[in-house]
Amino acid sequence: MSDQHPGHLPLRVVVVDDHAIVRDAVSAVIEMSDAFELAGTASNGTEALELLGRVEADVAVIDFAMPDMTGVDVINKLRDKGTETRFLLLTGSHMDEDERERLSRCAEGFLHKEAGRQTLIEAIRAVADAPCLRPAPGDQMDMSGVLGTGDLTGRERDILREIARGHSVDQIADKLGISAATVRKHRENIMGKLELNSTSQLVRAAMQIGQY
Repeated sequence: MSDQHPGHLPLRVVVVDDHAIVRDAVSAVIEMSDAFELAGTASNGTEALELLGRVEADVAVIDFAMPDMTGVDVINKLRDKGTETRFLLLTGSHMDEDERERLSRCAEGFLHKEAGRQTLIEAIRAVADAPCLRPAPGDQMDMSGVLGTGDLTGRERDILREIARGHSVDQIADKLGISAATVRKHRENIMGKLELNSTSQLVRAAMQIGQY
């Protein structure tokens, strides 16, 4: 049975995820539906910015957590360039209501990676039909609680990933070949940049955006 509404052209969809198994699975769902056309794929934020600056896409299905930047970072950069693309964020973590409300100001939709094929199809359709979010010029969306990593250095991202994997300061120091004092200093810098106030908030942030 056709997924496509009569008289409608297929929606052009881009898929962005640093895990090949997720990227391939989402792409397969899109390619199997005559309601959609796969316009391209990217494996990180940098590739996503290049791809979405080059191709026209109705919807981008984009991972929340990637090694070089978050999906929020990518969306904000593309919004600044006046993109017409709508965004469906994929997340591997469960969010509370406050986080969901903040995220809804960044992307037209969001979906947990445990969702099934039909839910994904319906989510893409809903995002395509949603009004495009357009912050006023110069208006910075309040994304506290929806974390971006654009200001973190490469070393700080490395440490955030190790924190997400449950490693101690000493274990991180051994793995990265730096002193424990340096790891602690990087932790302090990360908490300042992400406006975190406790170790528990740091661990939660690491699980959200540093787990991969």
